[in-house]
Amino acid sequence: MNIGLDIGYSAVKAVTGDRRVTFPSAVGTPEKARFSLNGETTIILLQPDHVQVGEGAIRQSRFLHRREDRHWVESPEWYALFLAALTELSTATAAELRIVTGLPVAFYADRQVVRDRILGEHRVQREGRRFQRFTVTDCAVIPQPFGALLAACLDDRGRIANPTLAAGAVGVIDVGGKTTNLLSVSRLTEISPETDSVAVGAWDAVRAIRTWLADRYPGLEELRDHQVVDAIIERRVKYYGDPVDLKAIVDETLEPLADQVVAAASQLWNGGATLDAILITGGGGLLLGPYIARHFRHARVVEDPVFANALGYWRLAQRRAATAGQ
Repeated sequence: MNIGLDIGYSAVKAVTGDRRVTFPSAVGTPEKARFSLNGETTIILLQPDHVQVGEGAIRQSRFLHRREDRHWVESPEWYALFLAALTELSTATAAELRIVTGLPVAFYADRQVVRDRILGEHRVQREGRRFQRFTVTDCAVIPQPFGALLAACLDDRGRIANPTLAAGAVGVIDVGGKTTNLLSVSRLTEISPETDSVAVGAWDAVRAIRTWLADRYPGLEELRDHQVVDAIIERRVKYYGDPVDLKAIVDETLEPLADQVVAAASQLWNGGATLDAILITGGGGLLLGPYIARHFRHARVVEDPVFANALGYWRLAQRRAATAGQ
C-alpha cells in the first residue's frame, strides 16, 4: 500500500488510492462516552501505549497532550498519531507500506530522524481489533509544501500531468496552524535561498476571533477550534439561535496576518515577478488564501488545500513504486 502522510501540529491527514482520513493531532487518556446514540467511533490504541487519539481525545480525555515543538517527532505522542493513521487506513492484520511524508521547511534537517522512526516494522493493537503489523519498506521525507505542488503536477499514477507547471518556477505558500512555509521550486527542484518560514498561522486568527467572541458573547469562548474556523469561513455564528455577522472582525483579523505573509514572500521572491505561479495551500489557506491572492496576480488557492500536501505525497509514493518496479 502506498501512503501519503501529513502529520501536522493541528491535524493528521493521510491518503491512499481509495481512502482519505483526517483527525486532530491530539493524544489523551483513554476515556470514552458511556452512552452514544450516534455510534461515534473513537480511536483507542491498546498497544504499544494505551491512549486515545483524535476528536475522541479532545472530547473525552481528562488529560490531553498536544505538542507544537520541533522535537515532537521524537515523542510518544507523534508515534501514536502515526500508528492511529495507519489503523485508520487499513484493518489488515499485516501490510507492507511505502510512505511519503513531509516536514516544515525550518525543520527539514530532521528528515533522517523521521525516516528512521517510520521505516521498519510497527505493531499496534486498536480497541476492537486484533494486533496489526505494518512493515514500512520505503520512506521519503520531503519539504512539507512540496506536496501541494506534486498534487498539482502529478496524476494518480505518479506521472507528470501538468508539464508546464512541472517545468516552471513556482512559489508555494503553505499556511499551517502555527507557521507558514514559503517554498520556491524550479523544475521540481527546491531553491533553498528562496525557501523559509514565517511565524504566522491559522491559530493566530482562531485565537483572536475566540477572544473577540468571549468579550462580546459570553459562552461562545467555549467553541471548539473547528467551530471557530467554520465561523470564520462562513463569516457568521449563532448566539442563542440568532445569527451574528462576523465579516468586519474577520476582515480586521485576517488582513494583517495575510499582510505579514505577503511581506515575507515578496521579500524572499523579489515581489514574485519571476515566478510562473504561486500556489496557496494548507488548512490555513482557506482562511488567509483569498487575502494573499489579492497581492499576487498569479496566485491561487489549490483545490482541497487541507489534503493537498498528503495527496501530493501519495502521488509521489505512486511514482516511487512505479520506478522501483521497472
